[in-house]
Amino acid sequence: MREVFTQRCFALGFALAVLIPMTGAWRSFKVILTDVTFEANNKIVNLTVDLQNDAGDSKLSLDIKLFEDIEDAQLTVDVGLETDKGNFSTLINRTLSLCKLMKQRNSDPLVRNIYEDLLKHGNLFKECPIRRGTFSLTHYKVDEELLPSFLPETKFRFGLLVTRPKNERIIKAVIYGRIDKSKGFDNLKRFSMG
Repeated sequence: MREVFTQRCFALGFALAVLIPMTGAWRSFKVILTDVTFEANNKIVNLTVDLQNDAGDSKLSLDIKLFEDIEDAQLTVDVGLETDKGNFSTLINRTLSLCKLMKQRNSDPLVRNIYEDLLKHGNLFKECPIRRGTFSLTHYKVDEELLPSFLPETKFRFGLLVTRPKNERIIKAVIYGRIDKSKGFDNLKRFSMG
């Protein structure tokens, strides 16, 4: 009897150890990218952007060609949620050294996590100085696990500004999108359970 009880406890513990991380990995929303606008300093960089939206899956691809080495750059990240039609309320506005972000793992945890997620989908710069050459991001899909689970269903704006010292602009980009709760796991769960 004790052996059967021990086996069942082990089986239950094993099942929980395997299934809990999988169920915890689901988000109750999808991030759908809707538009990308950008300006690039053509003397320094050529940038090509492709955004594909297929059946609720957004994939972003970038081709970056640097014409010269970049010794140091500042990165400004601005994230806002739409409060009124066309008006965004800024949640995050950070400026940091791009080189420091690449070198130090603890420089800015949120931006660092996003950067590391981007690295999984392409050939991006990994050290400073950033050497001239070609870099790319291929079919990047936002990992909802990096975002807080309590995000509201709304439209958002993700601004990105890369400058050299003395505010020489390299790239300015804005990505627009929306948080869609009808496409997340909770909706699937409701329909499958009746």
